[in-house]
Amino acid sequence: MRTRNGFALILLFLLMFFGCKTYEPITKRQNLAYLYRPGATSLHPRFVVYHNSDSTSNLMVKIYPTELLFNKANEDGNYKAWLSIQYRAREIGPGRALTDSAILEFPFEVSGLDKPFITNISLKTKPPKEYIVEVVTMDRLRKRAVQSFIFVERTSETNSQNYFVMDQSTGSLLFNPVVDSSLIFNIYFPKRTIDTLFVHYYEPDTRIPYPPNLLLSTSLALDRADSVWQFGVFESKGIHLSKKGIYQFLKDANDKQGYNMYYFGEYFPLVKTPEQMIDPLVYLADDKEMRELRKNESAKIAVDNFWLEAGKDINRAKELIRIYYNRVFYSNYYFTSFKEGWSTDRGMIYLVYGPPGTLYKTATQERWIYGKEGGDKNIEFVFTKMNHPLSNNVFRLRRSSDLNSRWVQAVRAWRQGSVFILEND
Repeated sequence: MRTRNGFALILLFLLMFFGCKTYEPITKRQNLAYLYRPGATSLHPRFVVYHNSDSTSNLMVKIYPTELLFNKANEDGNYKAWLSIQYRAREIGPGRALTDSAILEFPFEVSGLDKPFITNISLKTKPPKEYIVEVVTMDRLRKRAVQSFIFVERTSETNSQNYFVMDQSTGSLLFNPVVDSSLIFNIYFPKRTIDTLFVHYYEPDTRIPYPPNLLLSTSLALDRADSVWQFGVFESKGIHLSKKGIYQFLKDANDKQGYNMYYFGEYFPLVKTPEQMIDPLVYLADDKEMRELRKNESAKIAVDNFWLEAGKDINRAKELIRIYYNRVFYSNYYFTSFKEGWSTDRGMIYLVYGPPGTLYKTATQERWIYGKEGGDKNIEFVFTKMNHPLSNNVFRLRRSSDLNSRWVQAVRAWRQGSVFILEND
């Protein structure tokens, strides 16, 4: 079974050994660059949080057993695998108090591998606090693990973590709010029964961030919904989204927050048509070139000519296309919020510079470093997490005029047929 968008997050593996099952603290300045680096691990956990009471929250974890290593090196002599889930929850704020932690062990046999494995972790939480939950999911036989950081937000009784969504056709919990038009779903508010839901619909946000050297930030505001309607929850035969945009489901018409879902087209997060390939070129082309690309009667010819001019020959142009649009895909996967991931601040930097060599992350900030840390030639970008009613994955770049020459240098490299790289040596 595949996820709705057809792709699972690919993360670089970490070697971790649990030993006697103590929970060793993680270094405060640990390099987390693997979070945005497609790598060699086969384990791709998914997570969703919803608050089921005033004192607990459910952290749901999904993995695919087929991604685990099975062997017969056990006393039964049968094919088995073992999954470990180690988690630690801390309050966000002064003191970072540890509120919950455990190590869970799950054995698997080869029967029933066609279905995803889902487990529920009950976390001790209470409003109006926020928490960061560090989760390490490990394939014990491979001794490889994936580390994830999950935000638990109890500052609002109406935000998205107060709802959960079920796929009507399978009866399974929905882990990804970015959906396609084939999904039929039902939405629930677990802490109490509701009869009616209100829907605020916003057309896709197509605003492009300014280059990092300009001291101008793209507005994050979507002033008002483009349309509003309501429906009876128990009268509904299921909901499906067929028009591109952002959908906010609210239990009350006056709520400022609700459950957000996004439909960005059939192929999202992939870029599969020439027409889709034009807009991400905005970071490499000037305004005049973008107008000419968009008005060309053949999007394919326009895109081909752009990359042929950069690469100077077909093979090099194909390589540039492969790298650039792979970055578009991964930007869509990692950074999509209320807009497509490639058109966010982090997506812009990811497309032009690639995944960072060094990444430091806190509850409210990400710091990306290209080149040797502390070196004279390195480049640093700082992104601050923003509170936004339509997404909890919104980060704003701290812009600086000092970045001007390095931005021009990177764009020029692409236009001259080279992928801009700063090695971490």
